[in-house]
Amino acid sequence: MKNLFLATCIAVGVSAAPAAVAGPGEGAYSHAMMSRATTLTRALAHRIHFNEAQYLAVKQLHLNMLTERRDLEILLNGASAEERDNRLALAQERYEIELINLLKPQQLVAYHKLRTNFTAHRLK
Repeated sequence: MKNLFLATCIAVGVSAAPAAVAGPGEGAYSHAMMSRATTLTRALAHRIHFNEAQYLAVKQLHLNMLTERRDLEILLNGASAEERDNRLALAQERYEIELINLLKPQQLVAYHKLRTNFTAHRLK
């Protein structure tokens, strides 16, 4: 009887494991959004070296940002260009602040350097 109970517990534990591996709330995002967030996070991690916890936090931040942008674009579909730009700029500012709060001082320097180079590249 003990063996049957133990086998049942193991079977339930093994079958529940894949749900835990998916990560919290990842089922709420489309495959395209997950892919985009992963690409953004990897690109940033390539230049600003994250530890694992930071990587996961930045990926979640990217998912939140992408979701918020999508929602704003839907919500502001008929709005004026000025209102849409203002709301999207506020969302971008919140993203920047949250990202900066996740970074260590050396990473922050690297991030500001990256932003400066990217902005200068875009202006040329």
